[in-house]
Amino acid sequence: MKTNCLMASAASLWLAALSPMPVIGKGISYGLALVTSVQLVQESRRLMVQDARRAALNAVNQELEQTEIALHHWQQEESLKEVYGATATYPPEVKQELTESLEHLYKEPSADHPQETYTSTSHTKAFYLAVKSLLDAKGETFVIEQILKLGGRNWAEGKAHLQQILNEGEANGW
Repeated sequence: MKTNCLMASAASLWLAALSPMPVIGKGISYGLALVTSVQLVQESRRLMVQDARRAALNAVNQELEQTEIALHHWQQEESLKEVYGATATYPPEVKQELTESLEHLYKEPSADHPQETYTSTSHTKAFYLAVKSLLDAKGETFVIEQILKLGGRNWAEGKAHLQQILNEGEANGW
């Protein structure tokens, strides 16, 4: 708005100086036209700098938004990895509960015979999932020695039994 007013003023003062008027009037008109032209140039420079700053600020804001989106996406992936990831990070109470439930399942009468198949698919699935979670959290040695109670001289039998459990779970798509 200001630049348009300055441009109109400069043009009208320049045209006024070209009209028939006394020399003093022409001098004043040319002087004022020159002053308004200088003001117009200064205002144009200020507007160009302001536009450049606004464009740079918009670019920075867009980059910041994209970075925030990427960070949010990464945080969601990390939380999903935490929840569903391969490495289980259970609190000690949950680990103890899983261990106790596995021991209970193993000590059931049907668990005394490793070659015997379980009658209930849900028990088998629960047992498989519990063994798999403890396997991820504690490792193979812990599961064979503490859960299956087949350590020492019975290590090979325990390893075979663990492999049978894992194969059965994978075969059923658990």
